Order: sequence, then structure tokens, then C-alpha cells
Amino acid sequence: MPRVYVLDTGALLSTWTRKNPDSDFVTVPAVLNELHNRPSQRRAETLISTGRLREEVPESLHVAKVKETAHSTGDLHALSDNDIQLLALALSKKESGFTVIVVSGDLSLLNTASFMGLTVVDLGLRMTQQVTWGLRCPACGHTENRAADERECPVCGTVMRRWAVKERRMA
Repeated sequence: MPRVYVLDTGALLSTWTRKNPDSDFVTVPAVLNELHNRPSQRRAETLISTGRLREEVPESLHVAKVKETAHSTGDLHALSDNDIQLLALALSKKESGFTVIVVSGDLSLLNTASFMGLTVVDLGLRMTQQVTWGLRCPACGHTENRAADERECPVCGTVMRRWAVKERRMA
């Protein structure tokens, strides 16, 4: 199977792509729009002009699947629209028969990707576990196993916070 790296902004801001000179990369247009410094823009332009980096837009079907997965893990509110688009593109590539590797420093993005069965590369080397998030009230201790959005506690009215309901060590 052909292999493709799906790049988040962090991979293009760093020199990570230089360490993989024979690889193919793909990203969404919004990620390229986030590049504001000249060296990163030049790196991206060079990768595009040499045919190693393509920008693609995912289908709405894949966006819905990503949102469903992110909701079930409790990461949905921590993901930006760009993150969701990027994960949808990765899912699209996987379903097209590619071996997909998601490259990012965003832990919520990487966590959701790992639950979707995608291989991940953590630029910051901080991701050691898959986490399913829930909500906990810091005042009264009330907990809910699903974390949709941070909201008020139904018991005391305090704003609930995210907490790790379940953690599983990454292989």
C-alpha cells in the first residue's frame, strides 16, 4: 500500500519534512493558510512545487465521522475546524487504501486520530496514552463519562472540567 503523511501546521513550521526526503505529504488548505513566517512558507512552496505536498479538501461524510469519533472520546470541543478537516482528510486517504500517518503536535488531534485507527507521529513526543475524556465538577465532585462541551454541573451549577475517564498506554 502507498504511504502518505497527513501534516498539521506544526510539521510545516518545523523542519520535520526534511527528515523524510522520500515521503509524500498531504494537508488541507487551511493548514497552509496558518503558515505566517517566511521560512515555513518557503518550505511548503518548495514541497508543493516538487510534487511532494498536495492540498486536498475532504468530503463532508468523513467530517461527520471525525466529529462522531471526537465526540465519543471527549476531544470534540478541543479540536479546531482545521483539525477536524485534517482528520477527515486522513480518514479519506485511509479508506482509499493508503497507509496513513498523521503528523502533529496537537494532543487532541493525535488522540482522536489514534482512536480512528490511524498511525500518529507526535512532534512533541508527549503522547503516551489514548485518553477518553469525561466531565467532573471541581466543587461537588459530580462526574459524567461523556465530555461534549464544558458546561454547568447539574448538581451545584459550577462549570465542569475535563478529566480522563479512561487511559490506555500507546504501543
